[in-house]
Amino acid sequence: MIKMIDQDSFEAAKQYCQGDPFGCRILAAMLAYGTDKPFALFWAQYEGEDGEGAITAVISRLDTAMTVCAKGTYDTEELDCFIQANMGYFGALRPAREGESSNGLVMRLANRLNTVSSSDAEINPEISDIYAVMEECAGTGFEVPRFDDFYSDMIYRKKAKTVCSAIVRAEGMPVACGAVHLSEGTALLTICACVPENRRKGYASKVVNALLDKCEGRDVYLMCMPSLHDFYARFGFLTTGGFVY
Repeated sequence: MIKMIDQDSFEAAKQYCQGDPFGCRILAAMLAYGTDKPFALFWAQYEGEDGEGAITAVISRLDTAMTVCAKGTYDTEELDCFIQANMGYFGALRPAREGESSNGLVMRLANRLNTVSSSDAEINPEISDIYAVMEECAGTGFEVPRFDDFYSDMIYRKKAKTVCSAIVRAEGMPVACGAVHLSEGTALLTICACVPENRRKGYASKVVNALLDKCEGRDVYLMCMPSLHDFYARFGFLTTGGFVY
């Protein structure tokens, strides 16, 4: 059974999400927005037909983006029907199942490498500076949200301390940016972008290292396309699974 998460079930859902990259993505949003916003919706799937069993999956929908945290055994048929009913063509970001082709990789920081100096990276800069880099990356496989939506989301997350961001400048202009979602014990690298003409100059590496410095004491994950595997492997990330959307 799938039911909306409310204040009574919030803690159980929070515990379920901990220690998981998809769960970190959901929990960072849930801690920022709470469970009473019409544009930020959260559900839990429970064992049994009465909804009184253990949680087997947690689901979030933030505007038109749905994420699923599902560990171990869960009702895949019910979950797929729920996603289809809520998202239709758009689908949801979720872990790839055994034997299923994935769209991308889930990677975990195993042994940190490539600790190039990141002292010139700015932590939690102006949101407009982050967005300026993202705009420059439009059309290169990087999805750029509307500014108002991005700005509002970052404000919520910064107030809740569930995000940390960074930029690096060249000649005074922001050329690389990144951000991580934060929850208890877990971090998820969610943005890493560099202006195309400034790539292969080490700017993105400085951003990643600056953010990793802020994730000390947490398990750090990321989700990326297979083409970016080698870039992140240089920092000590290893592939642990895949995702579909």
